[in-house]
Amino acid sequence: MTMFSVILKCFNPKNLNPKRFLTFNNRDDISKPKPAMSTLVPPDFENEEGTENNDSTTTLKIVKLLSEADEYLNTHEYTRAIAVFQHATQCGSATAAAKLGIIYHGGINDIIPPDYASAAVYYLFALKLIYMIPCNKWDMSLILDVISGLSELYRFQMNRKRDCDIWNHGTKAMKHIDQTLQDPLATKFLSHKDIQKRRAIRIHIAYCLGLTAEADNDFSTALTTFKSCQKFGECGFNTADTLVKKSHKKVRTLEPQVPKVKPVCVECQYEAKELKDIWRLLVCAKCQSVACCSKACLTNHLSTHREDEDKKTK
Repeated sequence: MTMFSVILKCFNPKNLNPKRFLTFNNRDDISKPKPAMSTLVPPDFENEEGTENNDSTTTLKIVKLLSEADEYLNTHEYTRAIAVFQHATQCGSATAAAKLGIIYHGGINDIIPPDYASAAVYYLFALKLIYMIPCNKWDMSLILDVISGLSELYRFQMNRKRDCDIWNHGTKAMKHIDQTLQDPLATKFLSHKDIQKRRAIRIHIAYCLGLTAEADNDFSTALTTFKSCQKFGECGFNTADTLVKKSHKKVRTLEPQVPKVKPVCVECQYEAKELKDIWRLLVCAKCQSVACCSKACLTNHLSTHREDEDKKTK
């Protein structure tokens, strides 16, 4: 058994029970995106130094399975298409996993109902498989489809407290992807269009991380993250551009909730970590740049201002 087979066995979707991760019900009243299921065949496997000889055979098998599944989609044989996509996913196709995520996310007419739990699992499985590919061979279109799908789940279908397990898995995966996208090797030979897609991906990730921090009441981190999101600017992809605009609103909402001084007493160095303790700190009215934990500390600090004023008058 190859190393890759071992990894696939560990991350086999059949061994993943989506309901273990998500507990919400499928809600038809929430608008759901239906990304176009274009035929994307990224280099799931390439003959690299040290890989086994059956990789090329696996690649051909995946291409054949993807083509077969697309034919079933075109003839409206959706159940068969899903079965073939699942087979391709087990063979290691990130594209197949992504398409399964898209299918379960939006559903297909009245035949395949939306299943957000399965969609989330397959999106994460796709990211796992993508991460196993050398970053200079990543398909930005495929990653954007997956990340934007996850982003929709985070914003509309998932709840931070209720679905914390899958939420945490998702943020961890997105952080790995975002970190790799900052590697010069991953961007060295990208076309202008792919560079814009990379920006869109990072916008989606930043917005999701901002939502996570906000839901955890870590308003300082949330504010910083949403500011970084809006700094990306518009990239020509509607959903990502919308998130940039929403980040502006988030920043305006969060700024009043974040203290403008460091939550450490300037006199005794007490550090307030809980939000309720932070708001109990007393900000110096003179300099408005430091905080004190008590009236006694504030009095001591104000005495330094008086000493400075006395020195200036002499």
